[in-house]
Amino acid sequence: MAQDHRWTAERLTSTVLKGPPPTGFDCGREEQNDFLYSHAWIDYREYVSTTYLFLAEGRLAAYATVLWNSLPLTRRERGSIRYKYVSALKLGQLGVDRTFHGQGLGNHVVAFMIDSARADSAPARCRYLTLDARPDLVDWYARQGFVPNELRQQERIRDAIEHHRDPATIPVSMRFDLRTF
Repeated sequence: MAQDHRWTAERLTSTVLKGPPPTGFDCGREEQNDFLYSHAWIDYREYVSTTYLFLAEGRLAAYATVLWNSLPLTRRERGSIRYKYVSALKLGQLGVDRTFHGQGLGNHVVAFMIDSARADSAPARCRYLTLDARPDLVDWYARQGFVPNELRQQERIRDAIEHHRDPATIPVSMRFDLRTF
């Protein structure tokens, strides 16, 4: 009989990566797999980022990495905020093991990271959770409540054109307002 790999909140636990990650994880995206195995632990030791592991019955089902950031906003985007650069926590990496694709685990990880960002923002008053979405994932993140960052994306498009890259293929800068409930 095949093992049941479907997850539920009761079967899922989260922990901070505090050593080399367990082997066998494959999210189907080489960039995210490489980050987990080549950079996540080093970046944690260097105080650059923190990677959270999400385990289903002891098996690594997903991971998410966060780091502090600032976000430039247009006057329209920032509303009553008087600063051009606003504090943010960045969701730098997110990967869900192939075994768990299509089961809503990514939604759970994003919700966990939003809740964590709200809790972590109390001492520093962080306003946004940001991320760089692959163009094919923009709609998925929009359904989670993220909106594009106009100013940051304009900067990226100019940079892409200047360096002869196709702007349609560059990541889309997005933000979630932590005051939203």
